[in-house]
Amino acid sequence: MRAGYIEKPLTAMFRNDMPEPQITTGNMVKIQVKATGICGSEVHAYHGRHAWRVPPLVSGHEFAGIICEVGNDVTTYKVGDRVTAEPQYGCGHCDLCESGNYNLCADKKILGATYWSGSFGEYVVVPEQCVIPLASNVSFEQGALIEPLAVGMHAVRTHEVGRDSTIAVIGCGTIGLGVILSAGCYAPEKIIGIDVVDFNLEKAKEMGADITLNSMHDAVTEEVMKLTKGKGVDITFLAFGNKACMRQAAEITKNGGIISEIAVMDNEVQAPFGLIQVKELHVAGSNMYTRKDFKAVINGISNGKIKLDGFVSKRFPIEKMKEAMEYADKRLEPQVKVILEF
Repeated sequence: MRAGYIEKPLTAMFRNDMPEPQITTGNMVKIQVKATGICGSEVHAYHGRHAWRVPPLVSGHEFAGIICEVGNDVTTYKVGDRVTAEPQYGCGHCDLCESGNYNLCADKKILGATYWSGSFGEYVVVPEQCVIPLASNVSFEQGALIEPLAVGMHAVRTHEVGRDSTIAVIGCGTIGLGVILSAGCYAPEKIIGIDVVDFNLEKAKEMGADITLNSMHDAVTEEVMKLTKGKGVDITFLAFGNKACMRQAAEITKNGGIISEIAVMDNEVQAPFGLIQVKELHVAGSNMYTRKDFKAVINGISNGKIKLDGFVSKRFPIEKMKEAMEYADKRLEPQVKVILEF
């Protein structure tokens, strides 16, 4: 099959001779990929710095396509269905899986890892339980954006953002923008986007932020306090993680408020525990998503509450895998999401 292949660190290429994944059990579904996104985790894999995406491999996990084959036990889907898929599944028998929190399963499997050929390939094979149908008015490209948006949707739904909520998003890259778009589905009172890059803040405004602040030259804490009448925001979503971001989050979140940590941080990042204790802040992690988050994103796109104009920065045919990965890696121009097309 055709595929984008990471042969070794800093060596990505197109190949048309990769083995096509096969259905091996009755509950599997084979999908012909039409569009797939390049995630930051795949850029880390490209550099040889990812724990389970280790070259050589066909990575990729953000995608949409058409079902081209189903196993004998599949009853929900048929050949020709337009779908995306949740690129993870748990063991199915631990307490977390049985309670619906399979995203936290210690033994979960993730698409595009060394052990599971991903969506940079023309075909992927996934369990039926992972498959999610696309609404008729959701394109394949939009379908490939559902996975990164679901990361933000999971955090937004977990912390029950609603009409009375004031929220801040620190880090307005792909994941932070996903938080802003997802929060917009629930019409919060105020969304504040915070970053150090003007392009990211412009995108945050386009995606629904009411106010944007640049930490490089704005007095962020003072401005947030003015905007919230001295109270602070109800929830701060950390979509970029370092010591300064943690401190800023603690400063701008109201007493008794929530800091939702979405960013993949270094384990040694310091946190202002004195401030967290005094303000009785609730610091909570947010890890990936579940099927409910995927469906919420699809509904948001379908009903027009999630508008994705400007989210895709550049598109490459899969034959341009080398150029696409270099573009996503070097970031020679501002970008949000790079899409590979089959």
